[in-house]
Amino acid sequence: MVVFKRKQIVVLSLILMIVIAGYLQYSYKKSSVSVSNEMLDTDSPRLGEAVYVDNSDSLGSEVAEKTEDADKKDNKKEDKKENKKEDKKEDKKDEKKDSGKEVQASKQANEFFAQAKMDKDVTRGKNKDELEQITKDPNADKELKAQANKKILALIDKSEKEMAIETLIKEKGYSDVVVFIADDGSVDIVVKAQSLTDVEATQIADIASRQANVAISDVHVRTVF
Repeated sequence: MVVFKRKQIVVLSLILMIVIAGYLQYSYKKSSVSVSNEMLDTDSPRLGEAVYVDNSDSLGSEVAEKTEDADKKDNKKEDKKENKKEDKKEDKKDEKKDSGKEVQASKQANEFFAQAKMDKDVTRGKNKDELEQITKDPNADKELKAQANKKILALIDKSEKEMAIETLIKEKGYSDVVVFIADDGSVDIVVKAQSLTDVEATQIADIASRQANVAISDVHVRTVF
């Protein structure tokens, strides 16, 4: 009887241990499942999983900044365009003013050259007529007539030289020029130009010196425009 009771106690102990172990295992599994569910329900990321990050705020601010920068650039471009337009308007105004001055200056120059040539022709014509009257005067002595003829030839020679000098100077690209050869042999040249360089003035003086057979120091060049 004692042996049988001991066996029963051992068996009951084993059964009790098995039951306890099973209960503990069940409790562990249940707690594990609840913990896992809680982890699944939470928004916390798990290791190794892709995580979605909401960057809508930062993206929005970046877009706003880029838009603002673009607006600033557009505004700068518009300002530059407006400034260029204003500059062009001012340039056109200045060009019109300058062109007006040039037209006025050219008109005055044209009047000067036309008047100078006319005055020269009139003066030369009168002198020639007076000299011819002397040569045709029956009461004039031979010596006076000879001097008159000599002066007439000198006037013709001057006119031819002046015309030759004017033609050669115009070939240099000048639109107009008038040349006066005085009785003392000096030469006055007026060129239609705003200005002349030293080289250009020297070239003109050299032409006059060769054609009129005078020294360059006796040639005087000036401009009218």
